[in-house]
Amino acid sequence: MTGHQHLVEANSVAAQFFRQELLKRPDGWAAEHLRERRLEAAVAPDSGWCVGYAPDGWSRLVGHLRRAGFDDRTIVAAGLASPTSNGYLIDRFRDRVTFVAHDIDLKPVGFIGRGRAGRVRYLNTPNTDIYAKGKSLVGLDAQLVRLEAGAVPVVVEGTMDALAVSLAGGEWAGVACCGTAITREQVLILKRHARVDVAIVALDGNLAGRTGAVRSLDVLSSAFGQVLVAEFPDEHDPASLFAAEPGRLRSALSSPRSLIDFAIDVELSRWSRVLDHISGQVNAVRAVAPLVARLPAGRVAGEIARLSRKLGLEEQVVSREVLAVVGLRDEQRATRRRMSYRSADAEAGADPPDLPRTP
Repeated sequence: MTGHQHLVEANSVAAQFFRQELLKRPDGWAAEHLRERRLEAAVAPDSGWCVGYAPDGWSRLVGHLRRAGFDDRTIVAAGLASPTSNGYLIDRFRDRVTFVAHDIDLKPVGFIGRGRAGRVRYLNTPNTDIYAKGKSLVGLDAQLVRLEAGAVPVVVEGTMDALAVSLAGGEWAGVACCGTAITREQVLILKRHARVDVAIVALDGNLAGRTGAVRSLDVLSSAFGQVLVAEFPDEHDPASLFAAEPGRLRSALSSPRSLIDFAIDVELSRWSRVLDHISGQVNAVRAVAPLVARLPAGRVAGEIARLSRKLGLEEQVVSREVLAVVGLRDEQRATRRRMSYRSADAEAGADPPDLPRTP
């Protein structure tokens, strides 16, 4: 079996190879694509971002890795190539802009390749012994100094989005989860390297992005004290907004709102068609009550009043639904505590409470 460190080394050599291939082609389509999106800083030789280019051709990287001393088994195990039916080894990434994915220790474990028009847009390293998309992030390694200085981590969907956020201003550090699902493992990576107790979610402005942002609430709140969301127009993501007008991206990042508030409004929008009658209004309140109950105590009354006005319900009705959720949670916590105490007593050899003690 190929060792973990050897696979990391193969990815590291591949990352350097891709980087040099991009720098050798300042007029190639990959560099031109980055410039068109105002991301030309990534092409600069002194850029901290290890953006690269996987050259066209069947086995350019394979040949480079072989010359560097890696055998075919390691190259395949690292997810960098695959064998054909004829037994030849071909590169997985060909004619693509490449971004490096890092694990919790910031080791290079895989790649995300962006293809040109007419091809599958994004291609990831397959799952390997060191790489899984949900256990890695893109862009964190390039922004450690910024994070150390107190920059706010901004979680985005795509690799280009992460780069755009980093160029929008030094107060933010864009990191890509490469999809709309933000995993617990990715949040732990982010928390290890962040120095502030705040995180911003900046997923795409479409339905999938809004839904993904809401779903990230629990996992991000488990690690960060304040979780915010930057909102974008339906047709934009951070990279496209930056390409259109950098100031608009800076404005969106500068005025994020509470993700809980955002989640409440997204959930209410799902009930918009039935808010013209009382059952729809009450069911909408019940749907958002768990979110309202999570607000800071000083904000709950104001949110209840807002929902009352928005839905046309009496404040007492809204308050009753929220208090019901709070009461249920308190009861569940008390039950968990009782179960925990019983378990501790049993492990300590205590007599069950319902049995008489032997004199």
